[in-house]
Amino acid sequence: MFFCSNKEFGLLSVLSFLFVMVLLVLATSADAATESNRINRYVVAVSANNGGAARPMLRYAESDARSFAKVLKEMGGVTPQNVILVREPSVEALQKEFAKLDAKILQDKKASGRDEVLVYYSGHADEKGLRLGEETYAWKELRDRIDALSADVKIAVIDACGSGAITRVKGGKAVPAFMVDQSSDMKGYAFITSSTQDESSQESDKLKGSFFTHSLVSGLRGAGDLSSDGRVTLSEAYQFAFNETLQKTETTLGGAQHPSRDMNLAGTGDVVMTDLRATGAGLDLDESVYGRLYIRDADGELVAELNKKRGRAISLGLPAGAYTLNLQHDVDYMGASVVLSNGKREKITYGNFKSVLAEQTVLRGEIGGNKDCLNDSVACSLDSLDRSGKFRTTFNIINSDDKPRKGLQLGLLVARTKDYMLGSQVSFLANVAHKEMHGLQVSSSVNVAKERFEGAQLSTAVNYAGSFDGAQLNSSLNISKDKSSGLQIAPLNIALDTLNGMQIAAGVNVAYATNLQVVAGVNVAKEANVQVAAGINAVKKNDVQVVAGINVAGENDKLQVGVINVTGIEKGRQWGIINFCAECEKSPVGLINIVGNGVWSLTPYINEMGALGGSLHLGTSYFYTNLEWAGFFKKGEIFSEFEKFYESGIGIGTQFGKYGTHIELEYTFFNVYKKFGTDEDDWKTGYHHRGRVGYVYQLFPGFGLSVGGTLNFTSVGYLNKLLLKPMADYHDDFGSQKHRARWWPGFYAGLTLGRF
Repeated sequence: MFFCSNKEFGLLSVLSFLFVMVLLVLATSADAATESNRINRYVVAVSANNGGAARPMLRYAESDARSFAKVLKEMGGVTPQNVILVREPSVEALQKEFAKLDAKILQDKKASGRDEVLVYYSGHADEKGLRLGEETYAWKELRDRIDALSADVKIAVIDACGSGAITRVKGGKAVPAFMVDQSSDMKGYAFITSSTQDESSQESDKLKGSFFTHSLVSGLRGAGDLSSDGRVTLSEAYQFAFNETLQKTETTLGGAQHPSRDMNLAGTGDVVMTDLRATGAGLDLDESVYGRLYIRDADGELVAELNKKRGRAISLGLPAGAYTLNLQHDVDYMGASVVLSNGKREKITYGNFKSVLAEQTVLRGEIGGNKDCLNDSVACSLDSLDRSGKFRTTFNIINSDDKPRKGLQLGLLVARTKDYMLGSQVSFLANVAHKEMHGLQVSSSVNVAKERFEGAQLSTAVNYAGSFDGAQLNSSLNISKDKSSGLQIAPLNIALDTLNGMQIAAGVNVAYATNLQVVAGVNVAKEANVQVAAGINAVKKNDVQVVAGINVAGENDKLQVGVINVTGIEKGRQWGIINFCAECEKSPVGLINIVGNGVWSLTPYINEMGALGGSLHLGTSYFYTNLEWAGFFKKGEIFSEFEKFYESGIGIGTQFGKYGTHIELEYTFFNVYKKFGTDEDDWKTGYHHRGRVGYVYQLFPGFGLSVGGTLNFTSVGYLNKLLLKPMADYHDDFGSQKHRARWWPGFYAGLTLGRF
């Protein structure tokens, strides 16, 4: 215990006051520093699968955009209200979204701190700019608009063909790594592109996304954390994506793809894209794990892929859930499973992996010593089974196997395999393969391959394959669900997706798309190269249809041959008795040709023989058919009484002048009939050949005046005994009494109605 004097007490009070003030100043400074270090981050993720009629429709642009936005929400400090997803926009719509973003940034803006905008685009592009449907958003306009955004830092990631062109608009070039953390005063822009200006950017069915975005997202989840500090900078993410994209595309048909960048930032520090400590769940791979690692979620989707080096630990940020890990190094394939929980990180060592034959995915290669299956675990698994598996033959009433097998599986009733198989299944009732199978299925009833099947399926009731490469032979029904290659032969064949091959049926062929359909009954397809049928062909888009009955096509590119041909858009030629075409590029050839964009007109007329007739033209201006009928007035009884004979004919013609006012050149053959009693000898017939040159003057659309001259020839013989002549009796006869012939020049006049 001690006591202070009044003087000492006063000094102590002053010191205490000063200490409290210092604490207040420090606290205020800390608050101010926190406010000045504030980062408000916005994400605009744009997807455009449709790049216009001349470009193929992409499949994964939207999922790529969502994947990019998702990782930044989970690990990049982006709040849900600051994420803008834009799907299939027009140029105007995208500009409006940028304007809305500007307004939001200004509304949220505070006196201090930094605003960052990340613009992501996945879709079509060319050397001119983004291809949004049939529109183009020019690179310079896009870059100027991003530069003008009301933010301190602008980062654009563009995953599209030729996207490197945007990094050259202002002469930009690659510069040393940049990034920004919360203590920096960084300002400026960065443009990251998936390819150079003259390269194609590629997407993968296996990845269900683009090579570049898949690699970038894997890097942002932690695979790109080269410094192992638990944070991924844009420089680290870009470098990881560059290496992975180049490696994956070096041997693709599209060729090697080189991401590029243009950076212009001023300030100090690093821009951190993702923080692994911000995730609710995490996965830590220790130093002992090495090789090519594939991580899939509970739905089998590939969420991350990386080359893990021995001796270096890696942490990944992933949402809570169940995952399978497949590790490949040299010729070994290993697997592990893990369940991640929120607030907890799971550590995986090499000891957690067990040797496996394969993981489930989509086959894109061949087996048998395949050395190029580094990115295809199914091909590698089947290759391993082919080289290392033991040939086994088993027999049972119900023969079921849960393990990968190579050999012969015999079932008195059923043969079933739940894993991969190389070999044959033979049973009385049913063969079932749950995973990919290469070989032969033979059953008296049903064959089922739930996934991919390579080989032949033979049965009497049903053959079913998720997809197949080979043949399905059946006496009842063949079905394929996904894209397949090969042959289907049965009374009823159904391909629900593209069949790169042939369907042969005695009854019905149905396909989403195929090369050749041959049938005695009905062929139905959305797209087909060739359809051959004795009954009916029906297709939305086709090259060639040959049939003894009816051809129906929404669009036909080359040829239709049949009794009746019907098509919406015909780019080739129709040959048939009756041809219907809403829009034809070439003239159909047939007895009756009805062409929506062609000639269809009716001409009532009167001619030099005193005939009142009607001529129907059907076809195109280049080639039309003429169907005609005429009755003859009695001489001196014009418009009051007809003779007891008439004529009907069919002919062909062409127009000079195309549509509207034009000249016609035509030949028509007539049968002439006369009946004046009931005895057989009272029937008289004759033939009439007529060549005609006519002129049609269009008064207004759909109505015209027709006049012209004709040259007429008729004859009598054993069968034809009726001779026509003009009313004015000017004609020339020649030949014998039994075989007389007659010719004369003529004329006609009438009205023409319709499209001519």
